[in-house]
Amino acid sequence: MISYPEILLRLVIALLLGTIVGFERERKEHGAGMRTIALVTVGATLFTIMSAYGFMSLLELPHISLDPTRIASYIIAGIGFLGAGTIFMSRDGEKVRGLTTAATIWVMAAVGMACGAGLLLESLTVTLLVLLTLVVLQWVERIILPRYTTAHQHIEIVTSSASEEVIAKIYEILTHNGINVEKLRIHSSQDGDVIGISCHTQTASHLATTLAELNKLYGVSMINATQHSESSKQTLSTKKTD
Repeated sequence: MISYPEILLRLVIALLLGTIVGFERERKEHGAGMRTIALVTVGATLFTIMSAYGFMSLLELPHISLDPTRIASYIIAGIGFLGAGTIFMSRDGEKVRGLTTAATIWVMAAVGMACGAGLLLESLTVTLLVLLTLVVLQWVERIILPRYTTAHQHIEIVTSSASEEVIAKIYEILTHNGINVEKLRIHSSQDGDVIGISCHTQTASHLATTLAELNKLYGVSMINATQHSESSKQTLSTKKTD
């Protein structure tokens, strides 16, 4: 049995590695962020430690044999269900989203298992390769495939009431203009309900048209939109006048 300081070291390293990779997902507002991936990595580490060392005392009993890989093998199957929760079809039905995040969860579970097995240097190496894939290769994709480059946008819509009908019409307008919605949040303010939308579009020229259509919706009093592209940041604001 390994000592408690050794177990603690492996768990802490797994937590740090999971947090670093999770931060990259969190800043891009993906379904699984810093806490989720950190917990997956630490959990996989602990399961692996339990599988390898947690039942060694039972070997002293007669007619008892143990497979140290038994628990660890179920991590691979179990993590698939968690990863599947981050995959969804975009509203227009033309693109599956969340596959990269699901793959990240899967590989970070493997990193956690490596930490639990004591392969700390290998865990660090794989984490660096994961960051290289998520960050650097994304730039390469945008250079090689510029026509698929998307602009990230955050739209805030102030409305008298964020009813289901209003939200459905907002989705319809965004989808019609080629904008893919990633997240939608609703909170109240002194001016009314505020609908915050994180989204992407392949053509930045559609933003002004989209805002004009959103501004015509009943109950909408003001819209603020911030657009982030590779080289610029642009803020647009529209306010309905009586």
